[in-house]
Amino acid sequence: MNSTQPADSSSGAPAAPRGLSLRIKLALVLALVALVPTTLASQLLLSVNREAVQSSERQLQSSVVAEVTGLTTRSLERGERDLVTIAGVVSKTAADPKLLENSLRPVLENSRDLAGVRLEVPSAKVSHVLSRVKGANLDPAESTAELRKQADEHGTAFRIENGQAIMVARVPKVSDDGAPAYVTARIDLGPLREQLVTLAEMRFEGQGTRIMLVDQDRHLIAAQGVELAEGDDVSVLPIWAPLSQHRSGVARVGIVEEFDADGESWVGGLETVPDLGWTVALWRPQAEAYVSLTRMRDRGLLVAGISAAFALLLGLVGGSALARPIRGLVEVTRRIARRAWTELDPPNPRGDELGQLQSSIHHMASELKSSEEQIAEDARLRGDLGRFLSGELVEAIVKGEHSLALGGERRQVSIVFADVVAFTPLAESRPAEEVVALLNELFSVLTEIVFRHHGTVDKFIGDCIMAVWGAPVAQADHADRALAAAEDMLHFLETANQGWREKYGVEVRLGIGVNSGEAIVGNIGSDKRMEYTVVGDVVNVAARLESIAKPNQILVAQSCAEQCSDPELLRDLGEHDLMGRHQAVRVFELAWE
Repeated sequence: MNSTQPADSSSGAPAAPRGLSLRIKLALVLALVALVPTTLASQLLLSVNREAVQSSERQLQSSVVAEVTGLTTRSLERGERDLVTIAGVVSKTAADPKLLENSLRPVLENSRDLAGVRLEVPSAKVSHVLSRVKGANLDPAESTAELRKQADEHGTAFRIENGQAIMVARVPKVSDDGAPAYVTARIDLGPLREQLVTLAEMRFEGQGTRIMLVDQDRHLIAAQGVELAEGDDVSVLPIWAPLSQHRSGVARVGIVEEFDADGESWVGGLETVPDLGWTVALWRPQAEAYVSLTRMRDRGLLVAGISAAFALLLGLVGGSALARPIRGLVEVTRRIARRAWTELDPPNPRGDELGQLQSSIHHMASELKSSEEQIAEDARLRGDLGRFLSGELVEAIVKGEHSLALGGERRQVSIVFADVVAFTPLAESRPAEEVVALLNELFSVLTEIVFRHHGTVDKFIGDCIMAVWGAPVAQADHADRALAAAEDMLHFLETANQGWREKYGVEVRLGIGVNSGEAIVGNIGSDKRMEYTVVGDVVNVAARLESIAKPNQILVAQSCAEQCSDPELLRDLGEHDLMGRHQAVRVFELAWE
């Protein structure tokens, strides 16, 4: 055997590391002993404080998010009240343009949220600007059919269009013909954006805080710290994914959680604005939110590192003193590995644990020598017997539980015969090599099934396998085991046939016969060639049942059926005359599908 390790000059075994190896191991153990309690204490303190810091951060974010939600709601409610008031004024004074202008002036001047108003009568194709956008001299946007429909149903309608907040209110009555009229206004969100900036500066010291207000289509309305323009789709932000999974339509939802995005850990919260489906989201890096925890963790690691370094030094010194007597034990184990029993020196009469270890090693060597001699004898015996007998029988012989003399004894057993149906036509239609390969594959799995149910394969007879339960080891439930094994054999064919059809172009079907009863089991033959087998009428009946079984049918004799723990699985087929028997046998079929 090739090896890159240096060999010991006396034994040829790989040389083990000397001196430093044990010192390093002991040093590492002591360092670990010092490191574990300090680390645990640090983690315990960190865990206690983490809960408090996290709770405080959640409360802070929840309050800020709720405050932004309140600001948004109040701003829209004020705009809605002002627009409804304008709709009422238009309804009463639309016939007199001068009176209408004078009546609207105080409402428009006192409104903090409306930035431009338009009067629309769609049926008459009337669209008249009542007030332009403040400071921009721009006409307010026109309403859409969808917004007007919502205003007809609810009195007002609101939507974000191209980054602008548009609100529409139904005018109660403008003309005698009853044509519907509407007032449309742009809601000024500038003050709301300024308040977001103010909140971020007042409530958070760090520069990484992000706040955004988005509509139901995930378009940005207002933001602080987010590099996106108004009206942009915020779903492109990786931060939105962990937050948006808690959204639920227009129902009010408030959450704060920790998550990872863009390779960084964050803590953030969101809350939906009732009736609008908008969402207020706030998040900032955990490094800023939990800065106090970071400082505590760093100090704990420093203390743990100092303790580990001290323990490491102590371990190196102590390991050197302990390594010397252990080297002698290493040499003893090398001689034991070479089976050099005569080269072992008497143990050193030390009174400590190392002396006890030396005595134990020498005692172990003596026991190992005796065990190896016994193992060699058992292996030789198993090798000779295993060529002729089953594994269980070989074990019984080696343990002295079974005699090799000719003769037998009466036992209650169950017998299974499983035969390939229509094997002769199959063998004639395929090359001999393929037939042998197929039988080997079949018998290999059937044998494993027998072993799985703790049975013994008695023999292979051409394309048939014979198995027995209850011998050589007695089994109280031998009938149930035999029936279960027979059922598993057919279940195996259901899956194996697909592969055999593709590989050999054939399909295998088994006819199975099962019987239970008293039989003679033992060594049959001559002094020079014997076979452990089962003899008796129970074997003959099982073989006859197998010969009359249909493809993939399990026939069970009455004596076996009476010992079955689940008789409901058996269907009575009546009495059958079997070849070679004077009396009819009552036969049952096992329902296995």
